[in-house]
Amino acid sequence: MATIQNTNRRKTRPPRFYKRKGFWLTLLLLGVITGLAGWIFVEGYTREYRLRAATYDLDRINDLEIPSIIVDRNGKEIGRIFVQNRSVIPISKVPDIFIKALRAGEDSRFLSHGGVDYVGTMRALKFTAEGNAQGGSTITQQLARNAYNLKEEAVQRKEGTIQRKLVEMFLAMRIEKRYKKSEILEFYLNRIYFGSGFYGIRSASLGYFGKEPMDLTAEECASLVTLIKNPTLRSPLNNPEVNRDGRNYVLSRMREEGFIDGAELTRLKALPLTLNPKPLRRGTTHLYERVAEAVGRALGEDALASGGFTVHTTILAEAQEAAQQSLLESLNRAENRTGYKRQKYEDYRKSNSTKPAEYLQGACLMIDHESGEVLAHVGGRDYAQVPYDFIELGKRPLGTAFFPFIYAAGLENGLTPATIVEDEAMDNRSVMVGGREGILGEWGMEVASPVYEGKIPAREALEHSKIGATVRFADQIGLQRVVDTACAFGFPLQKAELLRRVAVGFEEVSLKQAVRAMAAFPLGGHLGPEDLVYVDRVESPTGRIVYRRPRPPVTHKPVVDPATAWQIHSMMAGSLYRGSSKGALDGLIEKPFTGAGKGGSTHDFADCWFLGYNRRITCGVWTGFLNANGDPIYPGAFSRDLAMPVWQAAMNAAAPGFGGGSLAPPDNVVQVPICSVSGQRATQFCQEYAEDPSTGVVRSRSTGIPEYFRKGTEKLPFCGIHSGVAGDGPQHESPLLNLPALDAVPVRPKAPVLLGDDPYHTELPSFAATTTEPGLIRRRTNVLDSLDLDGTEEAIPLNRPRRLEIEDE
Repeated sequence: MATIQNTNRRKTRPPRFYKRKGFWLTLLLLGVITGLAGWIFVEGYTREYRLRAATYDLDRINDLEIPSIIVDRNGKEIGRIFVQNRSVIPISKVPDIFIKALRAGEDSRFLSHGGVDYVGTMRALKFTAEGNAQGGSTITQQLARNAYNLKEEAVQRKEGTIQRKLVEMFLAMRIEKRYKKSEILEFYLNRIYFGSGFYGIRSASLGYFGKEPMDLTAEECASLVTLIKNPTLRSPLNNPEVNRDGRNYVLSRMREEGFIDGAELTRLKALPLTLNPKPLRRGTTHLYERVAEAVGRALGEDALASGGFTVHTTILAEAQEAAQQSLLESLNRAENRTGYKRQKYEDYRKSNSTKPAEYLQGACLMIDHESGEVLAHVGGRDYAQVPYDFIELGKRPLGTAFFPFIYAAGLENGLTPATIVEDEAMDNRSVMVGGREGILGEWGMEVASPVYEGKIPAREALEHSKIGATVRFADQIGLQRVVDTACAFGFPLQKAELLRRVAVGFEEVSLKQAVRAMAAFPLGGHLGPEDLVYVDRVESPTGRIVYRRPRPPVTHKPVVDPATAWQIHSMMAGSLYRGSSKGALDGLIEKPFTGAGKGGSTHDFADCWFLGYNRRITCGVWTGFLNANGDPIYPGAFSRDLAMPVWQAAMNAAAPGFGGGSLAPPDNVVQVPICSVSGQRATQFCQEYAEDPSTGVVRSRSTGIPEYFRKGTEKLPFCGIHSGVAGDGPQHESPLLNLPALDAVPVRPKAPVLLGDDPYHTELPSFAATTTEPGLIRRRTNVLDSLDLDGTEEAIPLNRPRRLEIEDE
């Protein structure tokens, strides 16, 4: 009975809760409800980010960089800046060992996931919660982040890491559905930053190890992969030990993934970090480098890295283009001239040679000499082949273009444009350029057959660029004064030896220094600005001005007296009309051209220069070899053929905006008529006979010319060659002016003023010449006055004598 009752009790005991049917149904229902609620929450929470991820254009995933636009002073686009140093290659040129190192270091499940590695993400969250931050982004997520600037976008939206990660994940999944794994790898490896300015695998491979990616070894691949997490800190150029530690970690991960064995791991870890940097050079120009450098100084090196900026420069596009095109044409003509024996540009370009280029080079710099704004900067012939910027880095002998500064030294030390110098052959042993023997060459006149003219005024010596006469002129003032004056003009001649070769422009100077020094003449004896300006302002992609150049008052250092500057200007202007640069005005569209200029070439014809200016701008041109080795461009290479045409083209392009106006003499300058033969005060007798080449008729003409003097230096003796007056200095006045006084009662005037233009020659002797207007010499009393008709001189025609024949007896 008892047994039956116990059995009944056991049968009526209720089952445990987890064995009840209702429990599992309830649990299932709760799970469904919770899941549904979670799904609804997640769906609602992530919907915004999923929809945003769907807005990105996947066709633009390989748009590697948005360039910054460079515009000229008038808003005309002149170039684009691509900040990132990059060279795109196909995935087929990336070695498999690098792909394995990348997977081991960044995304071990890359080949199996669909854009998001949930295991890796959970692991990253776990480490982050423990205080050890670790990235969980897959390669595809990193590509999405970099290709569409998701970090910057999140900052602008004021969103946190979670929100950004959600967009990143949804976008990564879209990318995986659209592109193959190999395409994703190619996009990724050509885009990511490897530090030290290197973007993409090829740029980094060359920049750190000096080899193509296919030639990378396993440990070098690991060194590059470790850079991805922190390119700046782990750069082997900056922190080699940090990079080596990161490299070894990647190698260990490769062993864990089975990509290398234990023995290989041990061997690779023991290897030293060996670098051989041979970085790519960006395909740009010398001008763009200067602009990028100026922006970098103002805003920081990475200011333009995100792209989309507009850089407003001071460049005048028309002048820049004209200078560059004309320079290329001039250099091409030179290389095709008879006698040119050096490497030619076209031959080098077609050869694809890796040897340094040695062909003919050139440069042009134009500045607004008041403000220092650069209007044109052509630093070389071809930046891709020769990135060397001659304007910034180069120095070459100035040759006869140095002459204006020699004459400025003389005028500053008591000499005048009328000072007589000897224009005769000079023994080269006293100068020693181009050899130790023979006669010093007269290449400065830039003519095939130069002639010596004996004693000539300093004006004529400079106008015609006379070599021997200029060396003797330098002797008169002393070489130390020449060097001191050159240093004051900004030329680096402090250590120049005091040898006569200084007077033929033997010392090396830069184009920038030469242009600044030449600007002193239109600026009334003040140097051009020391600091040149390339960038006016920078606008962000949204149009906001992020930089505007400061405009402090520009100071110009005084270097010579304004009278000296005007005298040299006048003498160089004469060179354009009748001297060594005759013909320069014919090619200028600015009429009248009130500026001046001076060409120059070196004794070995290896360098040609032309420096000139108008009222507002100064422009300099150089042509030659970066390493001449004593070779001429070609025998008889003159500035008028090589440098002057480039100067003309640049000045013509700038004329519409920067032409016009005139330069005026300063108040401390006076104009006095002198005899061009003697350099003394002109008289009515200063005449010479010259044959008219067109008619063969011999005519007389005045040798008097107006000359500029600094006040106080114009008291010259009257011409002793034509008037018979003795004396060679102010202290030796004309005997006609020093007659003994007569013991006679003076004649007293009956009226306070004598009518007429000095009828009794009380102001000047009767034989003295005067000027009624600049450039016109008139005589007061002349033995040929009977032939003067209305202020003009009637010529006396003389028949050419018959040929004298002597017959044999």
